[in-house]
Amino acid sequence: MGAAMTKRIWTHIAGSVAIIAGSAHPAQAQDSQHAATSEQVDALQKQVEALQAQLDALKKQLPKALPNWRGAPQLSDAEGWSFKPRGRIHYDVGYIAAPGAYAANRNLGFNSRMRRVRLGAEGSMPGGFGYKVEADFANANVAFGDAFASWTSKDKDVLVRVGNFETLNGLEQITSSNYITFLERGQMNDAFSNTRRLGAAAALLGKDDQYRFEAGLFTAHSIDASFDNDGWIGAARGVYAPKIGGGRLHLAVNYQHREFQQNNAGSASVSTNAPSINQVARYRARPFLQTTDVRFVDTGSFAAKGDDILGLELAAIFPKIYVASEAQWANVRTYRPGDIATGLDAFASASQVTPRQDPSFFGGYVELGYFLTGETRGYKENAWGRTKVLNPLSKGGAGAWQIAARLDYLDLNTQALKTAPLSNFSTGVSTSASQTAALGRGGKQTGAIFGLNWYPSDYIRIMMNYIRINVDGGPLAAAVLPSSTAPIDQRGYSTDAFAIRTQLDF
Repeated sequence: MGAAMTKRIWTHIAGSVAIIAGSAHPAQAQDSQHAATSEQVDALQKQVEALQAQLDALKKQLPKALPNWRGAPQLSDAEGWSFKPRGRIHYDVGYIAAPGAYAANRNLGFNSRMRRVRLGAEGSMPGGFGYKVEADFANANVAFGDAFASWTSKDKDVLVRVGNFETLNGLEQITSSNYITFLERGQMNDAFSNTRRLGAAAALLGKDDQYRFEAGLFTAHSIDASFDNDGWIGAARGVYAPKIGGGRLHLAVNYQHREFQQNNAGSASVSTNAPSINQVARYRARPFLQTTDVRFVDTGSFAAKGDDILGLELAAIFPKIYVASEAQWANVRTYRPGDIATGLDAFASASQVTPRQDPSFFGGYVELGYFLTGETRGYKENAWGRTKVLNPLSKGGAGAWQIAARLDYLDLNTQALKTAPLSNFSTGVSTSASQTAALGRGGKQTGAIFGLNWYPSDYIRIMMNYIRINVDGGPLAAAVLPSSTAPIDQRGYSTDAFAIRTQLDF
């Protein structure tokens, strides 16, 4: 269309030139011809301007010829369609020293692991609809990360999500693993099984992340191949995040109510990361690294109906420096001997620990971080976001350098478990556990973590963590300190860990 109009313009111009060239007439005729030519030129100019306006409008309607790059190509158009592939590779190398007399094994000492290998995509559709899906191929298994559809209102003040995603349980837990400060999240998230679940949530959003109020309802399991009913979860989170003094303050509270499955004489659940196996709860945590499956603190399994988890979040972000802290309290609703009629086995095995009262647990951390090269920690959608590197290596800079320190504490000790009997719901008979087993339930674990992170670019990071681990009691205390005369739950020991992660995401 543009070529045709251009041809018309040049035809008019050629005609005008011919008229001018044939101007060997008397003066009156020449004046008349000049006037006509001037009118034609004015008309042509108006046509050219109209054609240019049409061309500009067409350019705005055409899709972008080249994609935008945000670690990966992102395609979009004016109608609201967009598509972006996404993925991440996290490779960990770690060392955890075997404490005391505890026999070294393949699960301690030096190890390496592909912590995450994810591929997926995200995008949008006209009308405010969007999607995000990721599959994780690490450890020779295929599992899903985020896999949900979303809708955002025209004014960007309402968000609805349906699918598999985090259950609103804290600042660090809902933050992408690409943006957490240390190799692993706080141990309370590991212990309390804070993770993704299948469900739906709706949020009221403030402009520029000033506030966020969200609530959701979830099944008690994530994506898996079973049809087990593992119960349900109700969750809510409220955030107030005003900008102050050139930085931002983050204040939030989160709450989660879980009801475990209720089915007498049912088969055991096989759901991945389910909080219960036919109403059996267990709370435990690794020693700050995922290169081992050894747990120094572990409650063991006990009969439970559900739990309630209350969390508080506090953070302040300023240029170069930030501070963050979280705490969570878990109160477990348990079964007592006699709660289930004799002969009705609600569990995977006939006998289960039945606390004499409801146990409670606590976990929390406080951390401080500082960018030596002047960056500000990223904050987006009321969680930690990507840090923008001021002088990336690709442009001749030194990248971004960050130092950080954290104190992380988890208390899984409770007399409710140490005095709990083993109740057989088939026979109605209760027996006492051995002293070693009873006093070994739970334990306290504290980690002093020091981190050094280097960002060559926005999408690449090298992380180094040193961890000093202190444990009081727990299931391994007798093996670590076999000659101690102190009660098992009063035996304390320490060990060290070191780890490096190479991270790439797009």
